[in-house]
Amino acid sequence: MHIRKDEVDGSTEDEPESGRSPENEQEGEGDYGEPEEVLPRTPRAADLNQFVDPSFKVARSSQNAAVVVEQWVNRALDMGVRGLVDEFRSSLARWQPETMTTVAYQANTDKNRYLDVPCQDYRRVILNWPGLPNDYIHANYVANPTQDHRFICAQGPLESTQLAFWAMVIQEGCEAIIMLCNTVECGKFKCSQYWPREKGEVLTFGEGNGKITITNLDVRPLSAEDSFVRVCQLKLEFLRNGQPASQIVRHYQWENWPDRGVPPTRLTATNILSEVRGSTKPILVHCSAGIGRTGSIVAIAYVQEKMQHGVVFASSFLLKFTQIFMN
Repeated sequence: MHIRKDEVDGSTEDEPESGRSPENEQEGEGDYGEPEEVLPRTPRAADLNQFVDPSFKVARSSQNAAVVVEQWVNRALDMGVRGLVDEFRSSLARWQPETMTTVAYQANTDKNRYLDVPCQDYRRVILNWPGLPNDYIHANYVANPTQDHRFICAQGPLESTQLAFWAMVIQEGCEAIIMLCNTVECGKFKCSQYWPREKGEVLTFGEGNGKITITNLDVRPLSAEDSFVRVCQLKLEFLRNGQPASQIVRHYQWENWPDRGVPPTRLTATNILSEVRGSTKPILVHCSAGIGRTGSIVAIAYVQEKMQHGVVFASSFLLKFTQIFMN
């Protein structure tokens, strides 16, 4: 994984005179300090309803799923926070694939938010949209156990990459976007305001055959319990083969998940994933860098699907998942 130190933001509001902003913050990686022991070691996972939300139980496809869930929960409780952090540090914190290349990333520095969070060439999303200077966007396909392009993991759009972002949504037929950051966090710009936030608001990007118009049709909370997840129903209007076309996209913004922190909630991640599970199109997930909070959500989805198929996890699972995430 990569530790980011610097940020490049295309927004004039967030761009210093040098064009580069040194940043010591990280998104879920780096120097973790001493972990606090917050997970209980007892009781054992005798009552799985404490740990498995109803949507997960409905979706499971193997009779062995409950056994695997119990084993996984008990392992986490036995290891505790300290043990889990130590496992991560020893196997994942500095790992990256030996064969990774980043030619497109290096050729498009103005389209990258962070200097040391590269976009690898393998499985990058290649754009084909009128009005774009080239085919590059900082985004990669990520597989799950059953679908090769189940997710697209992306950086938070810059002011200068908003058209490319929406072109990707249309090109890939995305029906759901999961946004895991705020536009500003701790006084720093983390993502552009790339979507119309309020009901009735309209934004337009591009021109001519590449023009995209986005209208906010509705805004609601995910649920009473998850009121901090804001769901917008967006209508995208554009030209396809010269003819008017449209697409409906649901935009989920999780507003209280802090960078480098843990959200004050238990089942929000699984509740969001339950909402988008029915989509057969790539699910677009992003935070600011597209690696920390984004990777966490995709990892949860991957673990859920493995459990639903009754697959037992070995201690090497995290490394295996990281290889899949990176490749």
